[in-house]
Amino acid sequence: MADEDIRPPLNEFLSMLADLLAEKYFERVDERMKKIPELRRLITAKEAGQYLGLSTETIYRMASQKKLPYLKIVDRVLFDIKALDHWIEKHMVKEKKWKRQELKIEIEEKKTGTKPTQESDFLDLLKKKGKT
Repeated sequence: MADEDIRPPLNEFLSMLADLLAEKYFERVDERMKKIPELRRLITAKEAGQYLGLSTETIYRMASQKKLPYLKIVDRVLFDIKALDHWIEKHMVKEKKWKRQELKIEIEEKKTGTKPTQESDFLDLLKKKGKT
């Protein structure tokens, strides 16, 4: 009989302990979500500045000038990481074909130790213009 008297309070205690542990677990997850912007889609201006390598002031200025995508919820200005990634891709300076050709010539010069004359560069330019 003594065992039966102990079990209901023990089960109740274990149930309460499980609830408390679950609550603490979700509180910690929420704290981590706030600290790690990679786990959230919307980030603050300070986090956007860290993400883009810019100051918070620059982030706010660019957003106010509509140069950077942002979302305003009530009085908070937030930035969508996906939109920032798209903005980065859109504003990425791409290497041009002519720049690759210049680099190729520089590499050849280093290998051979000779520099092509300006006249041959001029002729190459004329040939390219004639083909287009």
